[in-house]
Amino acid sequence: MLKRRFIVAFLFSTFVMMGLSFIWHGVMLNDLIYIPSPHYLFYSLAILAYLFIGFCLTFVFTYLSMGIGIKMKGSLMGLALGFFIYLIAFVLGVSFKGSGTEHVVVDFLWQMIEQGIGGSVVGGVYALARRRDQIFNSKA
Repeated sequence: MLKRRFIVAFLFSTFVMMGLSFIWHGVMLNDLIYIPSPHYLFYSLAILAYLFIGFCLTFVFTYLSMGIGIKMKGSLMGLALGFFIYLIAFVLGVSFKGSGTEHVVVDFLWQMIEQGIGGSVVGGVYALARRRDQIFNSKA
């Protein structure tokens, strides 16, 4: 059964990564206007994709032991996940606008940063939950 910390970490990291993505692509690059598909379809699929990414990140974080600090573990897992997600997107040709090596490198780095922050959120939620457990267990 899923614990509350899993669900909170999953949902919070999902919303943070999705928000970062929309800020990056919608505000900084302003390339959401170049979406060739209907906007409702794109946003629906984006939400599903980020729910999947957040779930995978939280699941792997929860069940993989790395022997490092909890916050560093989340960041490293997020960076690795961002690396593989961008590889999949690159191979499938999923991109907005722009071409060339510079565009690929910037997109690649951004994906890793975005997922790394999502992993840090998962690590932060788990660190707070661990601290809460320590406080409640010391009072008992």
